[in-house]
Amino acid sequence: MTPSAEEIALSVLIRTFNSEKTLDRVLSGLKLLSGEEYIIVDSGSTDSTLTIAASHGARIVPATGPFNYSKSLNLGFRAARHPWVLVVSSHSISVVPDLLEVFRSAALDFPGNVVVGYAPNSLNGRSPFDDDKTRYYGRDDFNAIHPYCGNGNTLYRRGAWEAVPFDEGIRTGEDKAWLSEIIDRGYRIAFISGARTINLNRYSLRYMFMKGYSDTRALPHTPASLLDLAIWLGSHTKRFLQGGMPFGNWVRYSAHIVGRYFGSHQGQDNTPGK
Repeated sequence: MTPSAEEIALSVLIRTFNSEKTLDRVLSGLKLLSGEEYIIVDSGSTDSTLTIAASHGARIVPATGPFNYSKSLNLGFRAARHPWVLVVSSHSISVVPDLLEVFRSAALDFPGNVVVGYAPNSLNGRSPFDDDKTRYYGRDDFNAIHPYCGNGNTLYRRGAWEAVPFDEGIRTGEDKAWLSEIIDRGYRIAFISGARTINLNRYSLRYMFMKGYSDTRALPHTPASLLDLAIWLGSHTKRFLQGGMPFGNWVRYSAHIVGRYFGSHQGQDNTPGK
């Protein structure tokens, strides 16, 4: 059933850990309507992250114990008061005038079997498409959009999460595992091209290398060749030279790509805590 305007109330869920460098810009770019909320799931920040969150009126949910992406998401979804939950990365900055209104407008047109709306969260603030249309995908065609489906800028029906919570038994790739389960159950997904953000993370090169290494090991994979590595880095550099990508993004995600290469030469392991 297509939702009514009254049903499109948002809970904005952001996972944080020492996110002071970008969090204020993220929150300042999101315009809540009366009654909507920010939920910050924090994993023990020691910088000014919580002060920044409180200055925006956010509700803070502590995530204690070893870090787990799925656990943090599930904590936030349980705390959410509204039927729609927008998951935004703590370093995803809106590049459109009113990101939340783009999501609300798109959700108003969702058919009843569409349970999630993915949106661009790129290194240059652009969409993979040349327009701002919303597209729908089912089992037969979702592979075309699968690479762009993550948890950096995504609107969920909370009821779909209630039916399929994120898997806390895996370390990473929770977004892809959830998506596969939803598709297997016969639901459809949307891609909201006009709800664009730019990914401006400020992690160290070591962190980005290890994330690429870990993310690759979490999924089935085959060893990459040096030619593969050259192609990956060449494609990444080409996008940088086309403009719009900050130099820091090029450097950090070059480290991530190199981590992917080395991770591909190790066995699969998606055990939490590794």
